[in-house]
Amino acid sequence: MLRVGRRLVHTSGPKTLCYVSQSTDPYTNLAFEDWLLRNTDPQSYVLYLWRNRPTIVIGRNQNPWKECNLDMMQKRDVLLARRTSGGGAVYHDLGNTNYTVLMPRQAFSRDRCALMVAQALQQADIPAYVNARHDVAVGERKVSGSAFRLTSSRAFHHGTMLIDADLARLNGCLRSRHADAIEARGVDSVRSAVANLRDYSWAIDHDAFCTAVRRQFDASFGPVHDMPFDAAANTEMKDRIRTWDWLFAQTPDFVHRLDGYFPWATVSASISAHRGHISAANLATAPEASAPPPHISAVFADIGRVLAGTRYAYADVAECLAPIRNHGSHAAELCDWILAAFQ
Repeated sequence: MLRVGRRLVHTSGPKTLCYVSQSTDPYTNLAFEDWLLRNTDPQSYVLYLWRNRPTIVIGRNQNPWKECNLDMMQKRDVLLARRTSGGGAVYHDLGNTNYTVLMPRQAFSRDRCALMVAQALQQADIPAYVNARHDVAVGERKVSGSAFRLTSSRAFHHGTMLIDADLARLNGCLRSRHADAIEARGVDSVRSAVANLRDYSWAIDHDAFCTAVRRQFDASFGPVHDMPFDAAANTEMKDRIRTWDWLFAQTPDFVHRLDGYFPWATVSASISAHRGHISAANLATAPEASAPPPHISAVFADIGRVLAGTRYAYADVAECLAPIRNHGSHAAELCDWILAAFQ
């Protein structure tokens, strides 16, 4: 046994391990990945292969309102998950296989695992390579993105391999209607042209990819020992990462700016958010407005007052604005306009 921080981890036994998830629940799979990071021997090399049901997974410091079309995701039954690592937003479904490689911190480099995966694809007659962004690509298109996490003793690289994913669903769910209006302190995703491995080989599927990567992992790091997947290994983490507080309140501060054009005036709004809650909502008419309704300043103040402290979520905002709607037709128009920004 070895003490790492407050934890005791096993240091005896095989040093090169492979786990294959039997779950398609993103929260179970991400929690197990965290369990591997915290509980495997710091000197071991671990390969973890897993798939999720349709899910958008964002990086730890990303803004889901800026990265995702949350309304479309809900209509298409696509889940939202947030990683503990950095990087950009990615789409998962059963046509996408995820791979995680854990290793000693001192053995880590950003390209090492991506090169291993590219070599596995080359053995399957797919001409893959690692580009300047540490992604796996074929030709001019990305087939796998990467994200990383480092601790004092461990490092992991995880990636998403597009095998036969629903790219139309991917593009729709990863295009927020409000992206240009949100000024965020978090990390923005870098959009890239993507492709499925099926575009280059009809023989590749989830099982074939897992076999190829496991074989290359064995060649790169030593004889591999297959280990049992335990869906219940980290239930506390699983329960935490599926909550609103993790998915939304983890978001760095941001400002959503709106411009509305009404027959009676042009209105601008600045809605600031801190930890997923509205910290301020300021509305004003354009300077060139000749004669805005005399009571509109009071409506602006009422909207700012009721929204302060509210969760940045459609249902919560709608509930807060409901009494304001009764203040006349102008107030109702403003409330509908603001609500549209939360869809």
